[in-house]
Amino acid sequence: MQERLLKKIIGDFAGQEAEKLVDLLFKKQNVNEFLIAKKMNLTINQTRNMLYKLADSGLVQFIRKKDKKKGGWYTYFWTLKIKRCLLKYKEKLEEEKNKLLQQLGSRQKERYYYSPGADLEYTEEEAILHDYTCPETGEVLQLKDNTPEIEKIKSSINEIDKQTGFIDEEVTIIEQKEEKVKEKRLKEEKRQKDEERRLKKVQRDKEKAKEAKKAAKEKKPKKKPSKKTVKKTATKKSKKPIKKKVIIAF
Repeated sequence: MQERLLKKIIGDFAGQEAEKLVDLLFKKQNVNEFLIAKKMNLTINQTRNMLYKLADSGLVQFIRKKDKKKGGWYTYFWTLKIKRCLLKYKEKLEEEKNKLLQQLGSRQKERYYYSPGADLEYTEEEAILHDYTCPETGEVLQLKDNTPEIEKIKSSINEIDKQTGFIDEEVTIIEQKEEKVKEKRLKEEKRQKDEERRLKKVQRDKEKAKEAKKAAKEKKPKKKPSKKTVKKTATKKSKKPIKKKVIIAF
């Protein structure tokens, strides 16, 4: 149902030939324009003109990439904006409904006349202007029963209400999906930020610990020699040979 409706929407904005775009772009992302041209049996310029027309209404969007293999020319990749298509069509339906409501009010409040021979319709003002005589046939104008027209207008309004109701349901589904994607993206971004903060904290803690260790090493007092070391040193000194004085008696 959605795909069929999208074809009607695209066709209304860019012509019947453009309906084929829905088959190529529906539920796909960033489709190469040369592939679209090939599938539609069109030149790249014809394809681009069609897509640009839809892009002006926001029904499709594109990204472009420079193709080094083709001399640095840009290649466009296209995506069908389903939600935008539905909302744009809803706007169009609402305009039609407003016109029908005006017609309905007119049919319910005013009187209309017709000429049986010419099958022409006249408002009451026009009928008075022509003295209730058909200017084409000279027949006397007859009062028209507005009931069939009123029922026809009401039926058209009901059909529009059904279509707008379906569009609202589809847009709600799309928005729910978009919200889930957004929540998932935000969660992922939060997870990445939390991980970045954690890693930075770990790095800071390491640097602080390194600085503290260095500072402690610099402030550490030199060790005083122990008693044993002093005694040992003194003992070593005492072991030096003592020169004895020799006294010679005469």
